[in-house]
Amino acid sequence: MYRAKRRNLLNNKGFTLLEALFQFVVFILLAAILMMVVSWLNQMNQSLLTDDDVTWELFVQDVQQLFSNVDEITVKEKSEQIEIAYVDSVDRKQIDRYGDVIRLKTNDKGYVPLLIGIQKVQFRLQGDFLTIYVEFQDSVVKERTFFVQKNYQ
Repeated sequence: MYRAKRRNLLNNKGFTLLEALFQFVVFILLAAILMMVVSWLNQMNQSLLTDDDVTWELFVQDVQQLFSNVDEITVKEKSEQIEIAYVDSVDRKQIDRYGDVIRLKTNDKGYVPLLIGIQKVQFRLQGDFLTIYVEFQDSVVKERTFFVQKNYQ
């Protein structure tokens, strides 16, 4: 019976302290690499694409759609409002600043907010080119120039 117990003790397939320490070190290294990858992805996400960038590009897309079939475009009131008249319509659209919002109005009735969280806006019209300069509340500055094709009759 003594031999059977001794043989069972020698044949046990358990972990040794050295094996456990090696597996612990491998686990710590993998966890550290995972944390570095997650940190890098978070940093890249913040540096490449901010909320201001997304809202700005959506604003640009919305404004670009307004510049088709234009009869006349004018900049008013200290360069903070533009008015657009269309060829086949009696509607006149205005884009202006109200507080921290750039909004779109049709015939001075109601409005649709286009860009929220701005500090300053300026519209400049030079020939057929309209430049929109926007400063956000966090001091980020965006500027875009649009070509406005006017239909002369």
